[in-house]
Amino acid sequence: MCKYYISIIVLLLVGHAYSHDDAPAPKLGDTLNRTITIYEEEKIGRNIYKNLQKNNFIVNDFFVNDYMTYLGNKISRNISSERNYLFFITKSNAVNAFAVPGGFMGFNAGLFIITQNEAQLAGVVAHELGHVVLRHSAEMMANSNVNSIPMWIGIFAGLLAGETEASIASIQSGIGLSVQNNINLVRENEIESDNFAVMLMQKSGYDLNEMANFFLLMQGDSNRQDNLNEYFMTHPLYKNRISTIKKRAQKQINPIKNSTDDYFYIRNILESKMLILKDKKYQLSDDLIINHRTALSLFNSGRYLEAKKILTYNLNQDNYNIYSASLMSEILWLEDKKNESKKILREILRVYPNNNAINNQLFLLNVEDSKNIDETISGINELIKYNSYNPEAYKILADAYTKKKELYKSKLALINYYNLKGNTPMAFKVIDAAADSAQLSSYEKEYLQKLKNSILCATNPPLEPIFGNKTCN
Repeated sequence: MCKYYISIIVLLLVGHAYSHDDAPAPKLGDTLNRTITIYEEEKIGRNIYKNLQKNNFIVNDFFVNDYMTYLGNKISRNISSERNYLFFITKSNAVNAFAVPGGFMGFNAGLFIITQNEAQLAGVVAHELGHVVLRHSAEMMANSNVNSIPMWIGIFAGLLAGETEASIASIQSGIGLSVQNNINLVRENEIESDNFAVMLMQKSGYDLNEMANFFLLMQGDSNRQDNLNEYFMTHPLYKNRISTIKKRAQKQINPIKNSTDDYFYIRNILESKMLILKDKKYQLSDDLIINHRTALSLFNSGRYLEAKKILTYNLNQDNYNIYSASLMSEILWLEDKKNESKKILREILRVYPNNNAINNQLFLLNVEDSKNIDETISGINELIKYNSYNPEAYKILADAYTKKKELYKSKLALINYYNLKGNTPMAFKVIDAAADSAQLSSYEKEYLQKLKNSILCATNPPLEPIFGNKTCN
């Protein structure tokens, strides 16, 4: 029974699906609007995101984050909405994705392993956007007996972080829907998201045939059999999805290239971070992407000399290959060749001055050797404007202000870091320690106390209910 309930709830969020013309979100009625507002959805989403950070479940890499932001924005710009979306990668080899309330969408690293090109991945992103825009999570909440925002935060976060038993108990005790009603709701939502995704893919120019190809891959990887009774399946059968998408693809004219080179470089990086790259022998290839993959494997094995030979070849072929340059810079820094390391990054920034990953790498190196601190602080603050959910940027900023001996600003950055990592106790510890410091003014201490209250009110326990509590108005 527990596994059954997991499928009911999680599959509402999980998207391996896609398939209609641009249609507004369905009118879900007064029940939904009374149950949860857009503001409350965003509050739930932020708390879930923090819980995932707390459990070290999110990949906080600037290359990875920038690519997912690029892909997500390319697709979401075709939606008539002013909502903000956050696209992030999770540390799991499972082929899965999920959308939680508030526009927060997670994509497992395993999707990069099974997909063959960017268009296939784009289909997954489009499907998850469908869940968010159509407010499927809110619809589930409106149709349940669980009316506590903190409880929903716990349910979603627990399921996604692997704390299934407690989350399942909450669901079983209060969901208030029959098994079959849950199945029907999930299946309807999946079909809606399929249709929405097809519309987004068409407007984004991606080849719909690649969506179908992705389902073929999933079909081959699935243990489910097509002869199962579809009535009892929470998702439409793969063969039906493939057939529907193929029909729509016939009407598509001149779809764009299915992949950018970035897709393959990001796949290399993720496979490296997930430690699933096989140990490579030193071998050059005419393909720079293959060379980068080999160099990452050699780097992970501590074989810096061999990795440098391959990266040197890449950079001779393409002087401004940011992925090869970044790895070469990292190796040179580890070899204590600091000037050479920074020089490579600065050369890249002449061509790509706004690249977040390269800028962040240079900022980190500057802080480590206490050089160009003012320039670094200015740059990181600018970077944070567009990467406000990446905790690592705040950690570098805190270290930079510490080097400059600006205690108050350092504490603020460190509080933001711990808060985004979901480590509220450490954030409070920093605030309390700052309150006892003679180096801070009374105004600064007062502001930190207000910040503490704000963080407290943004988390679920022990406030019940969150909204309407006098201390948090």
